[in-house]
Amino acid sequence: MNYIQAFFMSFGMFTSIPCPYRPWNEKARHLMLVFLPLVGLVIGFIWYGLYLLMGWINIPLQLQTAVLMLYPYLITGFIHLDGFMDTSDAILSGRPLEEKLRILKDPHTGAFAVISVGILFVFCFASMLSAIEQLHFRQALDISEGDPMLALILIPMITRCCSAIAVLVGKPLAHSQYKEELGTKKPVAKVTAISLMGLAAIVAAFAIGMGIFVNEASYSVPLVLTVAVAAYLAAMFGAVRQLKGVSGDVAGYALTIGEAFAIVMLALLS
Repeated sequence: MNYIQAFFMSFGMFTSIPCPYRPWNEKARHLMLVFLPLVGLVIGFIWYGLYLLMGWINIPLQLQTAVLMLYPYLITGFIHLDGFMDTSDAILSGRPLEEKLRILKDPHTGAFAVISVGILFVFCFASMLSAIEQLHFRQALDISEGDPMLALILIPMITRCCSAIAVLVGKPLAHSQYKEELGTKKPVAKVTAISLMGLAAIVAAFAIGMGIFVNEASYSVPLVLTVAVAAYLAAMFGAVRQLKGVSGDVAGYALTIGEAFAIVMLALLS
C-alpha cells in the first residue's frame, strides 16, 4: 500500500494533472523519488499524444510549437523551472559559496534567473519549431523515415531517472528537504538508485531496438536520450561544483537543461 500511495504522492507533487486520489503518508515519503521516472513516462506519453492530436486537427505550426514547448513547464506546475531559475541566480552571481546558498534559498527572482529563462525559452521554441517544420515538410513530400518525435515519450522519463539518482546518491545541501528524509535511509537509497540505473539501461535498449527492428525512429530516439543524459550530467556536475551539494532546485535545474538540449538535438535530427 505504501508503494501505491508513494506513486500518487509523487504524481501529485511533481505534476499539475488533476487527480482525485491525493494521499499523504509520511512513511511512504522517501519512496516518492522511486516513482519519479514513472511519472515522467506519463508526462511523456501525454506530450507525444498532444503532438499527434495537434497535427491531426491541423493547428498552425507556430501554435503547435508554442504548446509543445510550454507543455513540460505547464504540466509540472513550473516546479522544475523554478529550480532552474533559483539555481541560475545562485551560480551566475559569482559570489562566495555562502552567498550563493543564500541566493538559492531566496524566494525573490533575480536578474540572472530572468535572463536564463529567456534564453532557455528562445532556444526551446526555435528548436521545437525547426523539428516540427522539418517533419511537416517530409510528410508533405511523402518521405517515410520514421518519427523522431517518439523521443518526447522518453525524454521526461530519462531526465527524471537522472534526477532521482542524483538526489538519492548525492550529498544533500544543508537546506535540502531530502537531507532529513534520506538521512537514515542511505542503504535503501543506494539500492533504489541502482534499480533506477537498470531501468534507464532497459529503456535505452528498448529505444535502440525500436529503431533497429521497427524502423520507426532509426537511431534518433537513442541519440536524443543520450544528449539528454549528457546535458543533465554536465549541468549537475557544474552545479554541484559551485554549490557543493544537491537539492530539489539543483535537480530541477539539471532536468530543465537536459530536456532543453534533448529538444535541440531533436531539431538537428529531424
